Amino acid sequence: MDDRTRTRESAGTVSSDNDDGARLRRNRLVFGIVVAPVGVLVALVLEFVAQIGTAWRSTNDGGGAAVPQVIALVLGLAATVPAFVAGIRALRARRSVEVAWGTTVVSGLGLLAVVLLVVVPAFDVLPRAAGDERAYREQQRLDELDGVEYGDGPASAAEAREAIGPWVDDALAQLHVGPDDVRGRRWFTESTSAAGNPCRVFHERFTLGGRVEREQAVSALRAAWSSEGSGTSFTERPQYLELAVYSADASITWKRADGVLLVQSDCIPFDPFGPS
Repeated sequence: MDDRTRTRESAGTVSSDNDDGARLRRNRLVFGIVVAPVGVLVALVLEFVAQIGTAWRSTNDGGGAAVPQVIALVLGLAATVPAFVAGIRALRARRSVEVAWGTTVVSGLGLLAVVLLVVVPAFDVLPRAAGDERAYREQQRLDELDGVEYGDGPASAAEAREAIGPWVDDALAQLHVGPDDVRGRRWFTESTSAAGNPCRVFHERFTLGGRVEREQAVSALRAAWSSEGSGTSFTERPQYLELAVYSADASITWKRADGVLLVQSDCIPFDPFGPS
């Protein structure tokens, strides 16, 4: 193969690469012409949803308008800005000029629509949605405290222990242990409720050890707890038996292997700035 043949083949390869590159750039521009209007249309629909959510605040959880607003922003800008930039670059390089003009005009108009109808309203919708969300969470927190204070259940973890007291005495009786025969170790732990209030859990642990025969204890407690009324729930697992008392917001657990009777309340919310 002589030098002329090699030169012709090299020139043909370069020409083919240039043609492929030009075709790829043209396809990108055409893609931008198609994607930009579709993205803008979807963004405007989402913006309409956000505006409806803002006007009808009771239909969302305080800040529900923020989600469609953010999606509209991202989608609208993502559909128009890359196409607009690609069109400008193609015009400056004088490549696929006709298609580049079409891409630039279509994406530019779309970008203008996104800025005016999506970006500008976002400066009002997003702060308002954030404020609505905070107000909603605060109302949820106050409603939870009102439910504890004025509801039918115990108003504190200490009251929960008092409410479940008869079931604790009965469980000790089933185990042939008098309330005065063993002293439980009591303590509290604190956490945070789903609504954001601090909440307190009451714990009491009776370590019976060799005072009871384990299998007899299981049989006695199973018979007593499984026959309780509809206000309770009995659960049996290989490691423990448990009786939940709904009216007391508390439960009693017998741990087979340890010979321990554990009393525990739910995490009952309290106001840190008021009486707990």
